[in-house]
Amino acid sequence: MPVRVSVQIDRSQIAALENSEFKAALKRALRKAGATAQRDMKSDASRRIRARKALKVRYISRALSLGRPSGGDVSNFSWALNVSGERVPLIAYPLRQTKKGVSVQINKGKRTLIKRSFVATMKSGHKGVFQRKGKERLPIKELHGSRPVDALLHKGEADGVAQRGSSSFGATFTRVLPLEIGKK
Repeated sequence: MPVRVSVQIDRSQIAALENSEFKAALKRALRKAGATAQRDMKSDASRRIRARKALKVRYISRALSLGRPSGGDVSNFSWALNVSGERVPLIAYPLRQTKKGVSVQINKGKRTLIKRSFVATMKSGHKGVFQRKGKERLPIKELHGSRPVDALLHKGEADGVAQRGSSSFGATFTRVLPLEIGKK
């Protein structure tokens, strides 16, 4: 279940510039402000996920992608941060092999023991945490932990990311618009 956090512009504030000779400058300023808002939303979402999950940063980076600005007309511009809903392999979390299984820390401050599991490296070089499906040696299955998006589903987290994007967008737009108009 992916999550999409987006920032949209209030058309009433830019209506006067929309149909004037400054339309090109307005588009450039909006694109720059939107790109800055997306980067800030991505870094804020990453920080919020890392505060809750003991996950390696590269897996968080893979889960967060910037959506292309949508809308060809100025009035339809919107920018989004897409958060993947894919589960992450347990090898991405801090873990220890014990005699009883693998002890893994998925959420910050809490370790969980997964009985009868083990850490192994496949012939292909893939490393993971596995568990046997039955009493036989094979087949085995790879175990996965929670999704990075789960950290943003807590109350207020996604709203906080969107708020960070909106404030960043507004600050950058008010700073960049006079510069872009001055280029004319």
